[in-house]
Amino acid sequence: MSISLHLEVPASTANLGVGFDSIGMALNKFLYIDVKKIEHPKWIFNHHGPNLEDLPQDESHYIYQIANKVASKYNVQLPSLQIDMRSEIPLARGLGSSASALVGALYIADFFGDIQLSKYELLQLATDFEGHPDNVAPTIYGGLVVGYYDSLTRETDISYIDTPKVDFIITIPSYELKTSESRNVLPESFTHYKAVQNSAISNTMISALIQHNYTLAGKMMERDGFHEPFRQHLIPEFTKIKDLANRYGAYATVISGAGPSILTMIAKEKSGKLVRLLKREFVNCKSELITINETGIVNKVEYH
Repeated sequence: MSISLHLEVPASTANLGVGFDSIGMALNKFLYIDVKKIEHPKWIFNHHGPNLEDLPQDESHYIYQIANKVASKYNVQLPSLQIDMRSEIPLARGLGSSASALVGALYIADFFGDIQLSKYELLQLATDFEGHPDNVAPTIYGGLVVGYYDSLTRETDISYIDTPKVDFIITIPSYELKTSESRNVLPESFTHYKAVQNSAISNTMISALIQHNYTLAGKMMERDGFHEPFRQHLIPEFTKIKDLANRYGAYATVISGAGPSILTMIAKEKSGKLVRLLKREFVNCKSELITINETGIVNKVEYH
């Protein structure tokens, strides 16, 4: 009898404007991973579909690297594995593709190393690798998550916000934007005045979301000072999409993660008309309605 592991790992959108490196939301786009033991000296990776076509197939693969680091940390040896992957999450588009792969690697190491990690421990490991919880926390838990990673104690604390009762539109440009490139344009520091101002905006946005006051939440989301003013020039479509969405009554339009994807929050009764307009006006992008994933990663064990 053989055993295989099937993972469905959701995409995520980070920041929601003012929640830089701390707020994230899981989305119903998935990285699908099927894993089984093999009698072979090395791991085998099979990538299916266009979103994974440029990934390596040897031991430089990100999933191999992360899984074996976890195994080493817990003093276990992983067997040779065959990993088949298919993804609905485009790479380098600000939809948490690397976080999904990271979380998938943690689950692979945990299962085939029989480590018995709790979800709390999985979160701590994921954040330690990633450096911030905004993508990995919702990928693991689902929903809308706020978190803080203390780099000194290497601890992560998270809190949950009720799923917003609105629609979201994601507009995905055809080009990639590497996170490293997007981070290089950010300032190294802020004045005390600016830090207080941005913190107040972020706090107000979170409070408004908790109260389901989407008009106020959207107003604050669009007043970000932490990253969007420095990144928006990297995304030529951003300002035009934001202006158009505002004219159609959207609550807010923000950069998804490090970009270049663009997230629009809008009332349910207005979303269909806007997404169809975006599809017509921005033919080099893919605009679609996207729903919030509330379950987080799903793992299934199959016996053959």
